[in-house]
Amino acid sequence: MVKKSRLLEILIVIVVLLIGIGLINAFPYNTESEDPTTPSNTTLEVFFSNVGQGDCILLKTDGHNMLIDAGDLGKDQVVLNYLAKNNVTTLDYLVATHPHSDHIGSMPSVIRKMDNISTVIMPDKTHTTKAFENLIDAIEEKDIAVTIPKSGDVFNLGDANIQVLAPNNARYTNINDYSIVLRVDFGETVFLFTGDAEAKSENEQLQNRLPLKADVLKVGHHGSSTSSTPKYLDTVSPSYAVISSGANNVYGHPNNEILSYLNAKNVVIYRTDTNGTIVFTSDGEEISVHTET
Repeated sequence: MVKKSRLLEILIVIVVLLIGIGLINAFPYNTESEDPTTPSNTTLEVFFSNVGQGDCILLKTDGHNMLIDAGDLGKDQVVLNYLAKNNVTTLDYLVATHPHSDHIGSMPSVIRKMDNISTVIMPDKTHTTKAFENLIDAIEEKDIAVTIPKSGDVFNLGDANIQVLAPNNARYTNINDYSIVLRVDFGETVFLFTGDAEAKSENEQLQNRLPLKADVLKVGHHGSSTSSTPKYLDTVSPSYAVISSGANNVYGHPNNEILSYLNAKNVVIYRTDTNGTIVFTSDGEEISVHTET
């Protein structure tokens, strides 16, 4: 546990980062999504990196990079090696979907290693853990702009149009439901990244009639039974589902009922624990996929 005095320091740092010294940024966004247009001579690559029990997703397009989560504590070198392998030295956006260590544990090392990170995106939720404390310290050290997104925000990564679909609430009892959910449109192809958003967040997205249909779904909460409600999966109706989980993890992820439901819908399932790193490439019209063991 973080001592009360240290927790107070962390909260003060966050306030300073987000308000006091003007680091809170607005996205260069429009309030409405643009109609999809086929990118010319560019592709979008999406790498679901195998970091064990955790999430780490890299998006690359035409010299622009975004990293969604960065694996657990102790996965620093795995993540850094993979970024180096793909010649990533700068990030337009670094997204911490929510403050659990399996999503932010190695993020401080990424922050300190990158030549430049334009914006860190994170929800308005603190956590009393060493992993979260380390993340705030690294952001402060590098003096990086922080954005707290709201549902409906839209921004761009090169020719990719990105819309924030969650969180849709300011107060959840479960930290997972604070997860930032992103829809990424690239031409006519769509990717949906859900962090660890659980049934409550999924139901809010459905109730708000948000645009959920996607070709590729990052299955929520590592394929846990607390996410991926049937109505949500039916609405997303993906062709591909990706589950990021560790081999023989103690949580029993992914849940067999979730796998059975996806299989019954003829969704092609990829898992980092069995397939290794999974790479999708979109040209704006078609999607191809390969794995890296």
